[in-house]
Amino acid sequence: MTRPSALRLPVLPVLFLFVTPVVLPVRSLCQAPAAQAGSSPGTTANTRACSANPILAPSGKSKSAKKSKYPLPPEPLPACLEMKGEPIEIQEFLQTAVRELQWRIGENHASEDSWNFVRYLNEEELAKYGDTKVLIEPVEFTSGKAAITIRTTELAEGYARVQIATNFQGEGKSTDKVWAQPGNSWPLRSTGVLEQELISALQKRYKPTE
Repeated sequence: MTRPSALRLPVLPVLFLFVTPVVLPVRSLCQAPAAQAGSSPGTTANTRACSANPILAPSGKSKSAKKSKYPLPPEPLPACLEMKGEPIEIQEFLQTAVRELQWRIGENHASEDSWNFVRYLNEEELAKYGDTKVLIEPVEFTSGKAAITIRTTELAEGYARVQIATNFQGEGKSTDKVWAQPGNSWPLRSTGVLEQELISALQKRYKPTE
């Protein structure tokens, strides 16, 4: 009578060892998403598409732009983004971002809801940010600049609208031997790349709404 009971005892520990490792990993996988989801809300502000995007009123043209004999191209809508945050806080963040990007800038004019400045461009930068392919004559550009206007508008529910408008001017000389025009300054359209660099910086700082 004692031999059957002695043979059954070792079976129970063996079964327990095989079952236990299977249960623990399954529980840990089920608990991981809940813990991760609970750690992220409220850590960053939200962004959204602009509910309105009016043309920004010009802050004044430079002297060189007034002397230009070429008509300015139509002014496009500004790059626009809305996010939860204080307008002055957003302005300060963009100023920090421009410093980190090491842009060569000048003619700074800042207020609580706007920031106007000029970025100076070399030949390669002008070709990247300004559309130099639309002129009616070939021009060999040597440099340029972009007048940038950033305006923040306070909205309801803690949101603020950020609008970024640019006006480009290229410096160079016409290479057209027949129809060459006098002067060395040409207004240019934006390619949208410069504005998108600032928008991307904002999107990295403020989490988009899903």
